Amino acid sequence: MSSQQVIDPQILQQLQEEIQQKMDESLENADLHSVLEKYGLLEYRVLRIHWQCNLDPNQLKSDDAVDEQQPNALLAETPRPSIPEIVLVKKALCIPCPSTGSPLGCYC
Repeated sequence: MSSQQVIDPQILQQLQEEIQQKMDESLENADLHSVLEKYGLLEYRVLRIHWQCNLDPNQLKSDDAVDEQQPNALLAETPRPSIPEIVLVKKALCIPCPSTGSPLGCYC
């Protein structure tokens, strides 16, 4: 009987929040609205950014080659077959915001 691993729900939630925070920070720092403004495109609502971050639990393995009994801290053991990918973050950003007109954009 082989043992597969699943994601610990609390750690998964923390991971999702941290990835979302980093993605939000990178988009804020990208200053994309100023690029659209430079080319006279800001008023046309032409830029939509869609992203999705997936995690494949089947690819997670312990980093410690000496002690294979010590699982990755993100994982808990369970007797299950192959686990489907987990969508960590899935969002879309519209610049400018179609609802408020904010040149900085919004999640649409």
